[in-house]
Amino acid sequence: MEQDFEPAFLLHHRPFRDSSLIIELFTQYQGRLGAVARSARGTSAKARERASVLQPFQLLDISCTGRGDLKTLASAEVRERRSLKGDALYAALYLNELSLRALHRCDPHPRLWQSYAQSLSQLEQWSSGDRGTLETILRFYELTLLEQLGYGLSFGPELEHDTAYQLDPEGGFKVAPPSAPHFLGRELRELSPAGVDEYSGLPQWRAEQLRLLKSVCRQALVPLIGREPLKSRELFRGRNQ
Repeated sequence: MEQDFEPAFLLHHRPFRDSSLIIELFTQYQGRLGAVARSARGTSAKARERASVLQPFQLLDISCTGRGDLKTLASAEVRERRSLKGDALYAALYLNELSLRALHRCDPHPRLWQSYAQSLSQLEQWSSGDRGTLETILRFYELTLLEQLGYGLSFGPELEHDTAYQLDPEGGFKVAPPSAPHFLGRELRELSPAGVDEYSGLPQWRAEQLRLLKSVCRQALVPLIGREPLKSRELFRGRNQ
């Protein structure tokens, strides 16, 4: 019987029984999928071969069977390998954990999948030391994720220059009460990208805009990922202290 293959990335895996794994995949057309990968642990040749394929950040062609919430991995092959090192690796781990927290199983998001794949390619090409580009890759993916999951942010002309705003993740920016923590309208409006880098395709944000955008995205992501700290953030922070 001919199998239907689908492009996918591995987001996470954990041991299951004696020689299997429960894996979480981000697929192009079905969204996040949970599956049991049998004979993926151990010392046998088959287990070593399957384990070498089921690695994060590699573009895979996968086929799954089953109709329930947890599928069975029928086949997996590497279509494209990537090599990520240093801060780029830690940033990619963050993208995986963020996606795993935010996405529900069997909820397709093909545009977000394309953004994830593009982010990995950009991280692989990233030059160590160019901190601004690294932060831009992360912020751009966060904004795309928010938009695709129904929590998109608007930095448009409806924001008044000298007005103080608070972010309501469910309803956007609202006028802030007096003395409350806030963002100024003119600062938020500047977050709407004025241009795109011709080579990378990324928005051209300045360092101070990236710092503000990081704070905004942290608040906006709470309804999707909760307030429990992300382990990848702690690892990344510890590496750069």
